[in-house]
Order: sequence, then structure tokens, then C-alpha cells
Amino acid sequence: MSIRIRQVNGITVALCAARSMPKEGDIYLDDAAHHALVAKFERDAHSMYGHEMGYWNDYLVEVEQEESNNPNRTWWDKTYGAKE
Repeated sequence: MSIRIRQVNGITVALCAARSMPKEGDIYLDDAAHHALVAKFERDAHSMYGHEMGYWNDYLVEVEQEESNNPNRTWWDKTYGAKE
């Protein structure tokens, strides 16, 4: 589902784009961008808190490839990686 990110009374909210009217200042995320964010949240919840992975992570090889060249990766994995 495409979504709009919007400030409402100083609070950042995510809205269904089909059920809301666009307003100036909205950040619009199409279906693909929303899917990517959900998948990222799921991976982070899995690695940091041990939550089970669902069906959103179809592109784990591509994500690992893009995230593996960060010099901070070792620190991140040691600090936030799932505990054995």
C-alpha cells in the first residue's frame, strides 16, 4: 500500500495514501518503498530482538550485499546482532 508520511500536531504519522488527501509537506511512498521499509523493520526486529522473519524479505541477498561494505558493520553486528 502506498503511504503518506505527514506531521499532524507535531507528531509524525503514516497514512494510507488511498484513504487520505495529499497535503503540502507530505512525503509520498509508493508500494515498493513501503514494502522495502516494512522488510527493513522486520530484519531489524529479527536481528535486534529475535523476532521471527515473515514473508516480506524476498531480497535478502541484495540487502546483505549493499549493507556489507560499511566499516561500521562489525560494530553494529556485535552491538545489536541477535544473541546466540
